[in-house]
Formats: sequence, structure tokens, C-alpha cells
Amino acid sequence: MRNKPGMFYRRGVLALVLSGLMSVGAQAALVMDATRYVFKGDQPAISVTVENTADRLFGGQVWLDNITEKDTRPSLVATPSFFKVEGGARQVFRVIKASEHVPEDRESVYWLNLQDIPPAMEGSGISVAMRTKVKVFYRPASLVSGRAKAEEQLKTEKRGDRTVLKNPTPYVFVIGSLMDAKGRVQTLTTAQQEALTLFLPQAELDVTGLDIKKVSALTDLGSLVDYTIDAKA
Repeated sequence: MRNKPGMFYRRGVLALVLSGLMSVGAQAALVMDATRYVFKGDQPAISVTVENTADRLFGGQVWLDNITEKDTRPSLVATPSFFKVEGGARQVFRVIKASEHVPEDRESVYWLNLQDIPPAMEGSGISVAMRTKVKVFYRPASLVSGRAKAEEQLKTEKRGDRTVLKNPTPYVFVIGSLMDAKGRVQTLTTAQQEALTLFLPQAELDVTGLDIKKVSALTDLGSLVDYTIDAKA
């Protein structure tokens, strides 16, 4: 099967997007069951399964950090925060809301950290603790029903001799590529690519000189889907 034009470029962009979603130690013993999680506010919690890929017992510690919120207090917490997993076994923990400071008018993003706690080595051996982190997207209950195809609400706007891409929605988008009406991928700078890996509510990006009619963005399940946007430029 022949590759479509721009396929190799989009694969490279997808790799950049996924690298922004997940930072995993190459030899981490404890592995989570997904590379991203969506916490819908109409549910009391989400469950995460951790597998111990080693052949010996490991301890684990989990916690969440704010990414988009200025409040440093923990908005979401993991429970249990400490646990032990036998070699080849699994452990399930939950992520729950910890406070009323979680924004309910827009999506928020958090780092979910998983720290290996290796057993003590005998003799002169050295134990190396690896950390994995993935993103958790919190979607308020009032925004759950409106999320489908929300990417189509993205807009381009002319401002004199400049063009900006705007996110007028309350949702966070993870955008892999920008395309013209025929699906041809536009060449982006590294800074533009990084900005699009977390295109936050009300965010704007200078895209002067680009022909943008479509975007390719990650779904909740982590697959890339193309959307035609509200392009005014």
C-alpha cells in the first residue's frame, strides 16, 4: 500500500505529541495501563491499573501535579498513594477529586506520576528508582456531553497581516498537525508543534503564512482524527 502524502511527517508529529503525553523510564518496572487518562466529572473517580513487569516485588508511589492551574494545592489525588506489587502482578489505584478548587468551567490537565520503589539490593548492588508520568485530563460534568467533535470549533482569524489559530472552547486539544483543505500537512516550527500538544481553552497561536482548514487531533482513546475547522482566513 502506498503512503499518502505527508504520512511520514504526520508520524513524526505524532511521535512528538506522544512524547509530550508520556515520559517513561526505559527500564521502569511498574507500568500503567494507558498513556493518558480522561477523568469525567460525572464520575466519582477513575481507576488505573499498574503492572509489575519485573520478577520481584516492587513498591510504588503515585501522586498528581497541576500543569495548567496556578493553585499549587493538589486538586486530584491518587489512593492508595503507596503500595507493593509482586513480580508479574497488578495493582489498581483510583484518582479522585481532592478539593473544590478544580475548575468547573473548563478542562484542566495534570501530571500523574508513578515512582518505582525497588527492593534493597544485597551486597554492593545499586537500585535505580524510575519514574513514569502521563497526563490526566479533567473534564467537568457540565462539559461531558459537548465534547464530541469540539475541535471543529477551532477558528482562524486575520489580524492585519497576521493570522492566529484560536481555541474558543473550554476544552484542551492535543493537535498533531495542521492541514489545508486537501489534507496537505503544513510545516510547523518546533515552538508551534509544542504549543499544539496542549492547546488550552482560549489559547491563540500565530500561524501567519499557513493555509489551515483542518486539524488532526488526539481523541480520548489516543487515536488521531482529522477535523474541518471554522476557518475564516
